[in-house]
Amino acid sequence: MASRKKAPSRLSYYFKLRIDRKSFAVILISVAGYLVWLMAFPMFGPITASFLDGLKALDIEKGRFVQWFLISMVVSSLVGGYLIDKAKRRVLFIWISALIASLLTFAFIWLNRVGEVFLFSLLLGFVSGLSPVAWGAYFADHTSPEDRGRVMGMSVGLSMPIAYLFLIAEPFGGTSEAKIMVIGSVLLITLVTLTLRPQEKTEEILSSKGRRGPGAKQIVFYASPIFLFYLVAGILLSIVFPTVQDHVRNEIFYLIWAIPFLMGAIVAGIMFDSRGRKFPTIVGLAITGVSLAVFGIIGIRLGYVSIISLAIGFSFVTTLSFIIWADLAPARARGIYYGAGVGLMAAALMLGLISAGTIFGSVSASRITGYMLFSSVALFLCIPPLIVAEETLPKELIEKRQLQEYLDEVKRKFVKK
Repeated sequence: MASRKKAPSRLSYYFKLRIDRKSFAVILISVAGYLVWLMAFPMFGPITASFLDGLKALDIEKGRFVQWFLISMVVSSLVGGYLIDKAKRRVLFIWISALIASLLTFAFIWLNRVGEVFLFSLLLGFVSGLSPVAWGAYFADHTSPEDRGRVMGMSVGLSMPIAYLFLIAEPFGGTSEAKIMVIGSVLLITLVTLTLRPQEKTEEILSSKGRRGPGAKQIVFYASPIFLFYLVAGILLSIVFPTVQDHVRNEIFYLIWAIPFLMGAIVAGIMFDSRGRKFPTIVGLAITGVSLAVFGIIGIRLGYVSIISLAIGFSFVTTLSFIIWADLAPARARGIYYGAGVGLMAAALMLGLISAGTIFGSVSASRITGYMLFSSVALFLCIPPLIVAEETLPKELIEKRQLQEYLDEVKRKFVKK
């Protein structure tokens, strides 16, 4: 009987959040909905590939579509960060950007020339750069530092398996037009939060008061690994994953990539809240780097199995990349910090795409091997800056959580006896 109670009590402990339900719902729906849309369609997504295949676009034309989208996204995220801090209306920006991005997505159904697609990719990129800045600032305002890992881990984790359902296509219909209709509607789910009437909250969180702001060196120590990570991600998404999908069935790729990513993001969120930011990030980078090295050495035919561990490591750093700007930013500049952070990630993805030859498609196995080994080395270079960086989650919060975990464990043992 006691063993039955142990698991639920531990689960409720890990997922006992201080955030109110309305704010949690707004964050979960906004983040997950946006990332599902982003990863499925405009950026290296399975819908992008099938849509451009229907237009008989070359691999380099597909790459240029993503490149123009990312260029526009870099600009809009920087501008959006400034506007969101001035207006202090995070929720309004979330709703408006989601609505416009949905309408622009639907417009792709009527495009039949590659030139028109490039134009709309610029418009879509400009709108899409506003959303993560808006929900990022809202996330920073409404979460305490010791809860941010689990909130973002759940939000990011859910997005990957939902986005990659479009890879196996059957649940949503086989045509690219049907998929575009579905993915455009996903962003409209964000408008459901209108019924919750979420409140703006731009004052400093109590548990983070009294902390001195980060210096330029501290920001560089965290921004550098994130930049290198997303540069590697640009290579993976543009040529490596399409090549792997040519060698394995889509259903298998889904199982070895999307599902482990979900599990990894949830575990990463728990670790970020209980162990701080540095250690879980180093673990994620190490797992990712080793997985890429194994992939490069073994080759595509057997190396694709290492994508399971790659997805887990990938989820750790991805989750961190949406948390760290909330930790570093002062209350009055959260939009600016998220704007700079999202712009940094988009620029890194673009450079990764360019370094792979601005190609979004399959390449030779020998070429993949070289990129894998390069990517592995790049990720291990991300670790030294994190070792010397200061911990962004206050030490007293880590110690408090560890003490609470110890006391709960003692209480469980006492009840069991």
